[in-house]
Amino acid sequence: MTWADVRARRLERSYLTVRAPAESMVDVVHGLGGVQAQVQASAELQLAARVDAITAADVREALWERRALVKAWTLRSTLHLHPAGELGALHAARRQLAVDAAPEPSVVGEWRDPQGTVHPPLRPAQIGQIEAAVGEVLDGRCLTREEIAGEVVRRVGPEPGARLRSGFGFFLGDLCQGPPRGSKVTFVRPDQWVEGWGEPDGPAGIRDACRRFLHTCGPSRPSEFREWFMPRLLSVGAARAIFDSLEDELEEVDVEGRRAWVLRGDSAFPEPAPLVRLVPEYDAYVLGFREREHLVPEAVKELIAQGRGRYEGVTGSQALLVDGVVAGTWSRRKRGRTIELEVTPVRRPTRAQRAELAGEAERIGAFLGLEPVLRVN
Repeated sequence: MTWADVRARRLERSYLTVRAPAESMVDVVHGLGGVQAQVQASAELQLAARVDAITAADVREALWERRALVKAWTLRSTLHLHPAGELGALHAARRQLAVDAAPEPSVVGEWRDPQGTVHPPLRPAQIGQIEAAVGEVLDGRCLTREEIAGEVVRRVGPEPGARLRSGFGFFLGDLCQGPPRGSKVTFVRPDQWVEGWGEPDGPAGIRDACRRFLHTCGPSRPSEFREWFMPRLLSVGAARAIFDSLEDELEEVDVEGRRAWVLRGDSAFPEPAPLVRLVPEYDAYVLGFREREHLVPEAVKELIAQGRGRYEGVTGSQALLVDGVVAGTWSRRKRGRTIELEVTPVRRPTRAQRAELAGEAERIGAFLGLEPVLRVN
């Protein structure tokens, strides 16, 4: 098979070829294996690109009112949206990998906060005390970082106070976000926030994540699964071992001379078809496409390097996709009751592609409740 076949399959599995109905929004998040939400607007626009007839308010309602979705630190230790019922398995997987990587309790190292202040390391005993205190503080409550830090200090003493107030990423993996208070983030205990909470067997959670990755992003290899899943905790050798443990469930395929794997019996590839999509930064399709040389042409790399992409590459850029290849960038700016969309392709779009771009602009405008103004450079 060819890379064009792979792109067509990944587009389809990412819900970018045929969009899902509004009632399937949570199913889409499941199918993607999660939606990166470090930037909330990006997470919402990822769903807008894949689900028909929804608005930003629908995503927030699923998060904060129905709690059908949950926002937590999971894949690559970054914020993601997941179906609420799947968070327990991801937490179990992370804990298992952490134990495998460091069987003995370890020190949380020295840390320089965004203001330049250097905070001393935390000893294992301190970490255990802080984590226990956080659980007590959040019992039945939804609190901001400052509120948590203040109450934890009252329980364990003042020594870790400055570090807690400036950042406490070393145990965020055990929490999830609650409804925001204005511009402030809040935190809750997932075992109380998620109905029917439970954490299954850790190795089972890891294998399930691998199956989901292969369904959406396959054909792929252990190294790419590692990069997509939890590269800080999962070694290359451990990723290979996961594939070995699934040997009876996998099928080897050849992509232009490159060995890769799909789930056994899941080797159908759709015919490539013309397609134009505008996807936001940190999009699931781009993040799952680890073989970037087959996604981003050299001319686009040069364009991306002129903007935000000089720091984060294509993942941090808003991408114009043409037939599954990044063919340019775009930007958005809210101005009054309008949303200005500026598209910069590396090649002049055809008349049909311009019509699709106009449709993408209308879609984004409807999702945001704003009048779209499209400019194609």
